[in-house]
Amino acid sequence: GDNVTVEEVYPLQKNLANKHGGIVLVGDYLFGDSDDRGVPFCANLMTGEEVWKARGKGKNSASVVAADGHLYIRYSDGTLTLAKASPDGLDETSSFQIPGSGDRPSWSHPVILDGKLYLREGDSVLCYSIKK
Repeated sequence: GDNVTVEEVYPLQKNLANKHGGIVLVGDYLFGDSDDRGVPFCANLMTGEEVWKARGKGKNSASVVAADGHLYIRYSDGTLTLAKASPDGLDETSSFQIPGSGDRPSWSHPVILDGKLYLREGDSVLCYSIKK
């Protein structure tokens, strides 16, 4: 078969550490949660340079998905935040507490498919239309 080669562009960046998962690429920028702390970040894909890091409305670790120029940030405390996927800073458009989220952390990842946002909380699956 074809040969695959790998070239390290930059060494592992501690500021890009992500335990919960869900780092996404939008354009030339990476968006994710900084090291299990509930602090969303943006970094330049090609350099690994941190562009911004900011405390969001939720607490603890978070997973991130993206669609239509927005980030859907699901914190383990049950907060879901909608933010613009922009290197200009964390611009949170709205947020809400996911129904059924309580005093136990939840680490389920949001899923976006065909204009719908799916969230699992405990034994429930919630579906929201996010079409424009």
